[in-house]
Amino acid sequence: MKSYQNQLDRFRDIAKKLVDDHSAELFTGSRLASPDRHQVVNDAFYNHLDSLGKQLDETAQKFIGTNRPGNDDLKSEIWNTCRKYLDQFVKRNQPG
Repeated sequence: MKSYQNQLDRFRDIAKKLVDDHSAELFTGSRLASPDRHQVVNDAFYNHLDSLGKQLDETAQKFIGTNRPGNDDLKSEIWNTCRKYLDQFVKRNQPG
């Protein structure tokens, strides 16, 4: 059980760093955009969201591939973690 939790914690750390990095880049880019460039900010948000989703998916695939086959609980937790962090990115950064 300890190994399972360690693996899950390691993946969560990786996912959190990806979200934090994309949030920071988006924030920096939106501060540089003038207020009348609303579409540019929207496009940047969706580009980051798409890129983050792809990175989380690739990272999850690699991470799952390195673990024992048949560990369905871990796979499920990893995919739930991906969804959680994508939702967190949207809540934090969605242009409004």
